Amino acid sequence: MKNLMMKLHNDEDGATSTEYIILLILIACFVIAIVKIFGATISSKFDEANTAVVTQVTFN
Repeated sequence: MKNLMMKLHNDEDGATSTEYIILLILIACFVIAIVKIFGATISSKFDEANTAVVTQVTFN
């Protein structure tokens, strides 16, 4: 029983999983913040590029 308790005590898989989940949440928050900050600007740039392509490119 003592060996089983020591084995469970030394097992760090749960701690590692928790650390990865925290990192994933922080990365997701960072991406969401960047999209909220620059989303409208990037969208308008893509719209301008699309309009330029539609009006200036012709296929023969």
